[in-house]
Amino acid sequence: MITLHDLDAGYVRRRPVLKGLSGSLAPGHIYGLLGANGSGKTTLLKTWAGLLAPLRGSVEVLGAAPSERRRSLLEETICMPDEIAFPALSLGAFERTYARFRPRFSHTAFEEALHRLDFSASVRVDRLSTGNRKKLFIAFALASDPAVLLMDEPTNGLDLEAKRSFRQLLAGWDTTDRLVVVSTHQIADLHGLLSAAVIVGDGTIALNARFEQIAAALRFGGRDEEARALYADGLRTLAPNDDGEETDVDIELLYHALHESAETRDFVARRLSGKEELC
Repeated sequence: MITLHDLDAGYVRRRPVLKGLSGSLAPGHIYGLLGANGSGKTTLLKTWAGLLAPLRGSVEVLGAAPSERRRSLLEETICMPDEIAFPALSLGAFERTYARFRPRFSHTAFEEALHRLDFSASVRVDRLSTGNRKKLFIAFALASDPAVLLMDEPTNGLDLEAKRSFRQLLAGWDTTDRLVVVSTHQIADLHGLLSAAVIVGDGTIALNARFEQIAAALRFGGRDEEARALYADGLRTLAPNDDGEETDVDIELLYHALHESAETRDFVARRLSGKEELC
């Protein structure tokens, strides 16, 4: 549903933020987009949304180039920015204005999502607090039922109860034919939601894999696995899965392992591609 061909992404052709990206993201999954500050997560989301044109190579979303801004693709794609600016409209006027661009928008789903997020405001939407802006955008996005939903730090500014409601709403959304990508620094906020991950760093994609692939290739354990561990962080260890017994994916541990050790990063890439066994 999203396909990259030798993509360079960024703002200046001579200094791309990300270089030579190839691969694809499939529907039916909620991807976590992870990386350090300045690693290119937002750049990648903007390129997928068509807000930035590729500097080199190409990107396709639903079989079309997003930078061409075709109406058929815009109707099926929503990109939620970290910092949200709304026009000077009442809540009702906001819904009437923007729902007409979303062919599957459901007023009932919108009202339900607002209620579950405990959204309440009597001011124009441009005067909402940061947390209420996030709640409104999340509710509108899910009620629109897009084929591709891209979210940049959606839980920033939400209190603990709203974060819980966000997880419940996203978990209850039918993603069978949908693709969701959530960029975040708060991995714990997405616990139990993710089924795949894209990790960016050093100007490239360090990992693009489904959790089932990761669990088949790698083992996440405790100190009892330390002797054969590729990486350890306190009581947590990352090791090759040589016995076929799968463990729950600790995506935070894997993220740190890939960013702190080039040797581990290279081994994980080879293990996931099936090209190497541990000697």
